[in-house]
Amino acid sequence: MSLALIKSEIERFLAGTEPEVLCITGAWGVGKTFAWNRYLRDAQTRESIGLKHYAYVSLFGNNSLDELKYAVFENTIATTDIGIEPSLETLRTNAIAVTKRITKKSLGMFQQLPVVKGHVGGLGPLWYMAVSRTVICIDDIERRGKNLDLRDVLGLVTQLKEQKHCKVCLILNDEALNESQSEFRTYFEKVVNTQLAFAPSPQEATGIALDPEQASSKWLAHCCVVLGIANIRLIKKIERAIQQVTPFLSSFHPKVAEQAIQSLALFAWALYEPQRAPTPEFLRDRATYIVREKRDAIGPREAAWNALLDTYGFLAMDELDSALLAGLRNGYFDQAVIRQHAAALDGTLQNTEAHDSVREAWKRYHDSFDDDQEQTLDAIHTAFLANIGHIDVVNFSQTVAFFKDLGRPEQAAQMLAAYITAHRDNAAVFDIENHPFRNQITDPDVIHAFQQQQNAVAAQVDAAAILRSMADRHGWHPDDLAVLATVSVDEYRRIFKEHRGDVLHGIINMCLQFRAQADNQGIIAERARAALELIGRESPMNALRVRKYGIRVGEAGEVEAPLSRPEG
Repeated sequence: MSLALIKSEIERFLAGTEPEVLCITGAWGVGKTFAWNRYLRDAQTRESIGLKHYAYVSLFGNNSLDELKYAVFENTIATTDIGIEPSLETLRTNAIAVTKRITKKSLGMFQQLPVVKGHVGGLGPLWYMAVSRTVICIDDIERRGKNLDLRDVLGLVTQLKEQKHCKVCLILNDEALNESQSEFRTYFEKVVNTQLAFAPSPQEATGIALDPEQASSKWLAHCCVVLGIANIRLIKKIERAIQQVTPFLSSFHPKVAEQAIQSLALFAWALYEPQRAPTPEFLRDRATYIVREKRDAIGPREAAWNALLDTYGFLAMDELDSALLAGLRNGYFDQAVIRQHAAALDGTLQNTEAHDSVREAWKRYHDSFDDDQEQTLDAIHTAFLANIGHIDVVNFSQTVAFFKDLGRPEQAAQMLAAYITAHRDNAAVFDIENHPFRNQITDPDVIHAFQQQQNAVAAQVDAAAILRSMADRHGWHPDDLAVLATVSVDEYRRIFKEHRGDVLHGIINMCLQFRAQADNQGIIAERARAALELIGRESPMNALRVRKYGIRVGEAGEVEAPLSRPEG
């Protein structure tokens, strides 16, 4: 059923005064309640609601008809107050309406009482007397308590329509209609006058869910439409995540926020609609599916995902994407980490000429079947050499492997040498062991060259002097940690073996105190621990010596137990 027809039918229902029952059905999360509330508020704004009172009731956890009757009474408000939560004052007004039906003498008493649900006991039917000529929405029918039978609910709905002259809207998921299939449908069809099947298209869903006044709404709507997301609950979840993240990104290039919105929509889809979306693991490893390692193993499902992601404009995950995915999984976003990776992306995007030239070079490969292999490789090679300082490590490694696959080893070697020269002052680039996408940096020549460069950088650093200084002053500077995080396990082993006495204990304890920490501190502790393991395997005596630092090495050189903090 088209959304326009559903909207028209709901508007007709709200505008009329004749009792009737409307039912809105649809899959979980498609936005039935959201749409109902949207059209209800629109009708209120136009003053086109026929009856003067409205009540919204969720059956979630409701276990009896008395509870349901009281809930209708408790949640009744004037239609002019739609959008305002029922309050003690509205409850008092409803209670007074009941007293007028019982006895005038009771009026004063009820005006003095703080009427709340906890005081009514089993008086649900009494309060229910006040309900009349009201628009009532009964939601979450499939989540009712186990003691509340659907037939009883429908019986009450019939009474509301026929005896209390109410207009009742039922909202239920499709699976509720499958309960007691034949018997329930018999009751259902007798009670319900009009049934609307709510199944909006992605375009319709974004039109309902997103506020056009929000700056991000147009781009988010485009992302949802391309991915085919029609679940309004999911769209709102994505919108909330965007509202949390985009304030962190306001000082960067606009395309940083644009990428964040695009990635959040894709990752939320992958996490919350796994039966339809690409897996997070596929998204993480996508570069290997389209460039080299996994091309031969790709199946029809992965091929379809690749086709969709090409259309969507998502090539592969970067470190900002990784932080956003972690935020969705954890339920919160680490502002410092997101800003750090956003700043790196911003630096690349500020050089728009470099960014665009590399992208255009790759488009020659992705966007046609032309017989132009030599020209395409030459274009990519030229673009990479011209912008080598702005290429991330994963993209670079995959490109080197790509050129070697297609018979251009000399150009691959040339790009590798140029990359090392361009980044020689940034030691962190070559520390691929701690790169978040380490599994995608697979070219053996790149790995070997980066290890050599890392060792060369470490050789220029007097790591031992830094460690001695830190141990002497019982403190450190972030620059110290940044340098020590580039030192290899073998170098830590050499440092430990060349020192003695209190100095040795001091520098080891300084390293190991960073256990269970993140970033550079964790790297230092882990490499120091690995160095001590190597030392412990050298001899039975050294195996005993390293135990004081929480490392137990067996006779066969195996680590026997989890690490604990060093003993003194």
